[in-house]
Amino acid sequence: MSLTSDVKGLLELYEASYLRVHGEDILEEALGFTTTHLGLAKAAETIEYPLSALVSHALYQPIRKGLSRLEARRFISFYQDDPSHNKTLLKFAELDFNLWNNGLDLATKLPFARDRLVEGYLWVLGVYFEPQYSFAREILVKTIVMISIMDDTYDSYGTLEELQLLNNAIQRWDVDCIDQLPEYMKSFYKPLLDFYGEEEEAMIKQEKLYRVKYAKDTVRSYFILFFK
Repeated sequence: MSLTSDVKGLLELYEASYLRVHGEDILEEALGFTTTHLGLAKAAETIEYPLSALVSHALYQPIRKGLSRLEARRFISFYQDDPSHNKTLLKFAELDFNLWNNGLDLATKLPFARDRLVEGYLWVLGVYFEPQYSFAREILVKTIVMISIMDDTYDSYGTLEELQLLNNAIQRWDVDCIDQLPEYMKSFYKPLLDFYGEEEEAMIKQEKLYRVKYAKDTVRSYFILFFK
């Protein structure tokens, strides 16, 4: 099989050519060659799905020019339709993206709340993009999601009586308060306590527990300011 008829091989060489540095003329020529032949194959409509979708997206935006996290998520949607996919690998990849967000189950339990997980991640990625700040990204993204849910609960959904109950629970910061809350608020209050509980464990290991106290005080202040 010649390279021009091997669409998968062309695609792999095309993506690899974007790793070139100044002066690598062979890869520069490879980019022009693969771009031309992938374009011809796409126009001929002879490529089967999901490879056809991968080619179309690569010609629009190669992996090297995208955000790695978004590109990985997009690839999952194509990879799952490939008959030769590894089921175990696919399952772990999906869990990596969905575990925490599915725990909140916004669409079912809190349909009024905006789902800003991806938006928050992209914002944080622009601030802390270096690999060593992965924990900071995780904490900030979850904080953004929690704040967004609080905003929507207070501004758009909760009654004054319900919000006072939530405010009291937040001030006490006690899981036993959950029984006093409306059912939909339980879906937010418990994950909120769990989130800061996980943060406490992490900060204890780093000997920076004082930071969690400041974070909790910030949440309590949010509710106090609302009622003033």
